[in-house]
Amino acid sequence: MARVLSIQSHVVSGYVGNRAAAFPLQLLGHQVDVINTVQFSNHTGYNTVRGERFASSHILDLFAGLQANGLDHGYTHLLTGYMGNSDNVRAVESIARQLKQTNPELTFVVDPVLGDDGALYVPQELVALYRDVLCPMASLVTPNQFEAEMLTNTKIASLEDAKRACDQLHSLGVSNVVITSAELAGQDPAQNVLYLVGSEYCLSTKSKHQFAIAFPRLSGYFTGSGDFFAALLLARHASLAPQFNELGALAKACELALATQAGVMAATKQHQDSTGVSALPDLPRGQRASEMVKGFELRIIPARHLITDPTDKFTATSI
Repeated sequence: MARVLSIQSHVVSGYVGNRAAAFPLQLLGHQVDVINTVQFSNHTGYNTVRGERFASSHILDLFAGLQANGLDHGYTHLLTGYMGNSDNVRAVESIARQLKQTNPELTFVVDPVLGDDGALYVPQELVALYRDVLCPMASLVTPNQFEAEMLTNTKIASLEDAKRACDQLHSLGVSNVVITSAELAGQDPAQNVLYLVGSEYCLSTKSKHQFAIAFPRLSGYFTGSGDFFAALLLARHASLAPQFNELGALAKACELALATQAGVMAATKQHQDSTGVSALPDLPRGQRASEMVKGFELRIIPARHLITDPTDKFTATSI
């Protein structure tokens, strides 16, 4: 059983950030403590958002309270998601260094939340901070295609491009890399698939295993799926890693995490369709009706059986 400190966003209603991460981790048997980088009424896909972005001093003060009571001892994993600004990235750096002093074997999982679909939604300066500060400390990183391109300055249009991007992230010191979703050139449009590309590197033996998993692309306005996947991957990898001497745990963990994510997203799409609310494609933010956005909130609780016992099956193929 892992003991996880999760530092990312929080919403009152909906499932993004810690709201998407804590429940699956707990359901899969792990203890989770959370520090919130923001507290919003709902995620930013809605037309109206109320709440507060917390200063780095708030994050560090909460961690200092844990330390004062000896509650910082025993963490096996640190999970980070949305930071929003450079000061919060630096706060996470400080917390990670202190936790690594307490537990040199700490697994640090970094979801580098920078942007998607070709656009940043955080300040540009965070790209270099993630690349030069957090990635060298990380055990596992989970960028999407755009984030991997930004971190490695590599255009990803093929599996070979994705492998090179993974290698660049390995060169920063990251043992495990998962590009969570990539649209690759040369695909049959009728297949309508995305690719997960993973790479694990064993420093002691200098061995490497790279793999890909194709999975169906669903149309819609899903939010929080990356946060949900990172938590699922951490949970599965934490349980599987002791069963593998060197390589193999990451691919198996990705198969299971992706099976759950695909099932929950399909359940979400089915629910949204059942609402009868129109979901026209390519609507910009600000033109999405709240009723429609609400229909796309991840169905994590109604589909909770898919977290422990996913019905979809995916197989990692070595590349």
